[in-house]
Amino acid sequence: MKFQQIRSATALVTFAQVRFLIDPWFADKDSVPPIPGSPNPGLRCPIHELPLPVEELLKTDAVIATHLHFDHFDEKAMEVLPRDMPIFTQDDTDRKTLMEKGFAHVEILSPSGTQFKGVTLFKMECCHGIPGRMEELYERMHLRKEACGVIFKHPDETKTFYLSGDTIWYEGVARAIAAYHPDVIAVNAAEATIKGYGKIIMGIEDIEQVMKAAPDAVLIATHMDNVGHECLWRKDLHRYAQQNHLENRLLIPEDGETCIF
Repeated sequence: MKFQQIRSATALVTFAQVRFLIDPWFADKDSVPPIPGSPNPGLRCPIHELPLPVEELLKTDAVIATHLHFDHFDEKAMEVLPRDMPIFTQDDTDRKTLMEKGFAHVEILSPSGTQFKGVTLFKMECCHGIPGRMEELYERMHLRKEACGVIFKHPDETKTFYLSGDTIWYEGVARAIAAYHPDVIAVNAAEATIKGYGKIIMGIEDIEQVMKAAPDAVLIATHMDNVGHECLWRKDLHRYAQQNHLENRLLIPEDGETCIF
């Protein structure tokens, strides 16, 4: 398998020769205003331009939309993606939203497994923020709190891949690891935070819990260095990995870089 970091949560995953575009965020650099409650109140996003032309990203077999927040599936992506592109989404609400945009082949991921070109995709749970706090946050922002992760399996792949999605560490992530024993885990690790509501994706403490639960897995830190409400940056993770001798266990790809397993 190959994991190519594109930008933020956007990635290209090639699994058993099938190419999946993950969470397409195609916005131009600095086109999104500062996020209310951000720890970086003046910072616009995306912080960087895409490392590849959009035309290259569209050379894919299918799209996986873990959820439809602005930094995971934006209006520009909805405009340029072919209407016959197969798209996998977390539930019927997101499916209807995409079909209203004109997409003809939208399928809901199943916890019991969804087949595509021989790859089995299993929908996994997420907790996109601190329980008891995130509900008010997303209601105030008129956003859905639901998101999902995905397990990838194929008989010809020696690795099981876990795309954990927008989540903090909690029992749902522990259940996914215990059930599927993933060899490679992508963690959304920018510790995006909103004042008064806390973090809504993983930080270092969450990563440590993932490594403890999956002691033989290699982690890929994604969703890095591109959202304005970020608290954890690649430079911080590099320092943490070096101090703890985790350079071969915690991969921190730059935008455009490919990790091959």
